[in-house]
Amino acid sequence: MDHLKAIDASDWAVVVAVVAAVISAWQAHIARRSAAQQLALAERIHREQNEPYVIVDIQPELSSGGIVLVIENVGSTVARNVHISCDPPLESGWTPPEGQPDLTRVIQEVLARTMPMLPPGRRLTFLLDNQERFQNTALPRVYTFTVNTDGPAGAVETMEYTVDLDAMAWVLLETRPTKQLEVKLAGIEQAVRGLSAGGATRSPTSVRSPRMGRQRPGLAGEE
Repeated sequence: MDHLKAIDASDWAVVVAVVAAVISAWQAHIARRSAAQQLALAERIHREQNEPYVIVDIQPELSSGGIVLVIENVGSTVARNVHISCDPPLESGWTPPEGQPDLTRVIQEVLARTMPMLPPGRRLTFLLDNQERFQNTALPRVYTFTVNTDGPAGAVETMEYTVDLDAMAWVLLETRPTKQLEVKLAGIEQAVRGLSAGGATRSPTSVRSPRMGRQRPGLAGEE
């Protein structure tokens, strides 16, 4: 304890000042780092709110039961120099009739081109296949689309979308075009059966002819 007694009041003041300075510097460092993080976050949010977002998907077309490739800009600004690649290369299992275009060639040509511009809200739809695709086990079922594009501030972060066609098969199964027709035919069949059953139990004499109704009084000269 003798060495503590040797420290006078001025020395304690220096120690306290040094400790306070270290704490103050540490707090200032934390504040600067927090402010930098908040600024970076705000800039990122602002940038993302003003960037285009081009999505690529394979969706069922419920009205026809077909399968379509969809390219859409869901962002708030124009997408420029849009380049889309697909792994594995996208193929159609539909065999076109004579004189009709080959869907595989059309789709691959679409994806091979760089789109100069895609405005916000613009949706491009390309016929890809029909339900027979799910009977063709030779074609891939999972595709990964990679999208690169430019926005107002330059290149946008590369986006990847994975599409699993097996999940879509169940959607098409429930919304196949013939399903509504099958439901209507089932209703007609039930109605016919009801009429047939009712006609079999009804007595022929219970059907009253319109001529057996109330007769009007005869006029003079009528027989």
